[in-house]
Amino acid sequence: MQELLNEEIIKLGEELTRLKSAVEYIETAKISIESASKIINTIVALKKEFEVLSEKAYSLIDKLDNVDFPTRLDRIDSNLITVSTEIQEIKSRIETGDKALTLEIKALSRNILSEATDNNYNILSRIDEQSKQIKTIHLGTVITIIFIVTLGVLFYLKIL
Repeated sequence: MQELLNEEIIKLGEELTRLKSAVEYIETAKISIESASKIINTIVALKKEFEVLSEKAYSLIDKLDNVDFPTRLDRIDSNLITVSTEIQEIKSRIETGDKALTLEIKALSRNILSEATDNNYNILSRIDEQSKQIKTIHLGTVITIIFIVTLGVLFYLKIL
């Protein structure tokens, strides 16, 4: 009976070993299933995002199909031609104004130079005239001082 019991224990040990192996296999399968579940959830989320993006792309394509590019481009081209023409007109006006301004500046420059020369001549004439007047006043003052000194000397010497 002991032998039978030992044989049964050995069989039970073998069964436990197989059971342990099966449990490990099941745990590995469980981990794999969890990973697969996460991957599937990620794929589902990506699919939803792709569907939203696809809807937006189709909406954009519809909008682009509704745009009348030839008409819009013709309008833009027409506006560019108009703007270019206006720019040329403004450039022409600026050039004309620039020429007129240059001529006016030259004329004003000549007038100012003439006036400056006249003013310079007038100032120099006045300075010369005032210099002569100062010299005359100086001479008169010197003569008056000499006369007063002479009178003083004569009174001092009691000649007068």
